[in-house]
Amino acid sequence: MTTITDATTHSRAEIRTLGEVSAAHLVSHIYWIAFVPILPDLRELLGVSYTDLASAITLMNLISALTQAPIGFLCDRIGPRVLLVSGLCLGGLSFLAIGVWPSYPILIGAAIAIGLANAVYHPADYSILAAEMSESRMGRAFSIHAFMGYLGFAVAPPLMLAASHFGGARLALALCGAIGPLVALPFLFDGGAARGRGARSKTASGAPRASALSLLTPPVVLLTVMYTTLSLGTGVLQTFMIVALGDLFHMPRDIADWSLTLFMSAMVAGVLAGGFVADRVKRQSIVTSGGFGLSAALIVAVATFEFGPYPTLALMALAGFLAGLIMPSRDMLTRAASPPGAVGRVFGIVTTGFNFGGMAGPLIGAWFIDHRAPSGIFYISAVFMAITIALAIQADANGRRQPEKK
Repeated sequence: MTTITDATTHSRAEIRTLGEVSAAHLVSHIYWIAFVPILPDLRELLGVSYTDLASAITLMNLISALTQAPIGFLCDRIGPRVLLVSGLCLGGLSFLAIGVWPSYPILIGAAIAIGLANAVYHPADYSILAAEMSESRMGRAFSIHAFMGYLGFAVAPPLMLAASHFGGARLALALCGAIGPLVALPFLFDGGAARGRGARSKTASGAPRASALSLLTPPVVLLTVMYTTLSLGTGVLQTFMIVALGDLFHMPRDIADWSLTLFMSAMVAGVLAGGFVADRVKRQSIVTSGGFGLSAALIVAVATFEFGPYPTLALMALAGFLAGLIMPSRDMLTRAASPPGAVGRVFGIVTTGFNFGGMAGPLIGAWFIDHRAPSGIFYISAVFMAITIALAIQADANGRRQPEKK
């Protein structure tokens, strides 16, 4: 009876942890694109150009890329929960500041703060999950966490547009700013410090502390490159899919819009399904090769053959689902490559690949569009997916050579 009670309590604690961390991940994705839907309103409010606004968004990416790895080290040193609460509050207060005191200098300062806050989420989230979730449910935990992040991308546009419609950009920014501190509250009152003792023993005090240089092993560097090519493979397509389909097949704008919506929605569903797959497959590179390989093949087919609008929508939705399916396996590969006590630091390093891809992808895609080669968007995306597959196979082989984690 005691064993059943303990198991039930443990399961409830895991569910609570997963809910809190996944909610934080949702907020991080909302915050990352919150400016985009209201750029015209923000331009009018601040009296600046789109180039000025784009510079602020680029600055966010740069700050996040530069600070994510150091914050990963700090996360394993002082504990991930306090940093996650700090990131949620810092990001929220930054948006609130722009809404209350709208000016371009405030926007630049807020962009720096939001980039810094964003650098907290991946190392802190994965450190908490790796320490507090049971091994048998780790893949599903990673998939739900990733699912909530992609859901944040889907929620942000209607949220910001609705608030802006009723109260202008200042209201939208203020309401957006309130979300982070509200999501941080459960971390302060749920007794997480008690559960955190186990996390600290696994992530901080249970193993010799690795130096920064010692973590830059070939597997970690390889995974960082893999995260970059993965980000490029999906990011180039997401950014320019609508324009490319319109130029390539003269597809009506409303149908092209649906192609991106279906691609992203199917990717969210694929992420959720991928967790169950990751828990049942020992070689995560099999999932990555199958999912990304088929996705790349469908994307190439769309660019090569004129299927018509509705078959194209169906193919892009299936490609999105398969691309999402690999995301939990990607995280499992990273966890397998992490030395004991260094999960947060390793995720802090490898997920900088997202920022590298985020900075390079739009420039690559724009080159093809400007040179009137819209099909190149699809082909280059498939090339990056193929490179990701090769890197995942090598990363999986490296992980299998390491001693099994307890």
